[in-house]
Amino acid sequence: MGDKKRLPILLSSCIFLLINVIASRADVITLTADSFSDKIQEKDTAWFVQFCVPWCKHCKNLGSLWEDLGKVMEGEDEIEIGQVDCSVSKPVCAKVDIHSYPTFKLFYNGEEVAKYQGSRDVESLKAFVLTETEKAVTKAEVDSDRDL
Repeated sequence: MGDKKRLPILLSSCIFLLINVIASRADVITLTADSFSDKIQEKDTAWFVQFCVPWCKHCKNLGSLWEDLGKVMEGEDEIEIGQVDCSVSKPVCAKVDIHSYPTFKLFYNGEEVAKYQGSRDVESLKAFVLTETEKAVTKAEVDSDRDL
């Protein structure tokens, strides 16, 4: 009789854990051949994208780094953290000239503005994306003023 009472509690606990896992991964947006171009061209939005493949040991060694960055950056307006699986989205990776994994690139208003080559820790990645996004925004504003 005690096992029947525990089943709903166990089931609700499993559902709660599953929802938390899904929610925690939502901070990083998976980009595909169908969504990549549209997403990175969003006006006034920076996309910091990791290009990787599942079999790459360097990508595996990152562990939860990219998800951790996604969580840290969640409150930043107009900055999105994305990920492309180059084994599935080969045309995307060819288009943006990806030759090694992982590769980290920042896009703003559809244009590649910077490639990250620094330390692989959340604070360094965050500092890079904030600094480079600010530069891209300033450049876009100056270019816009020139067009007037």
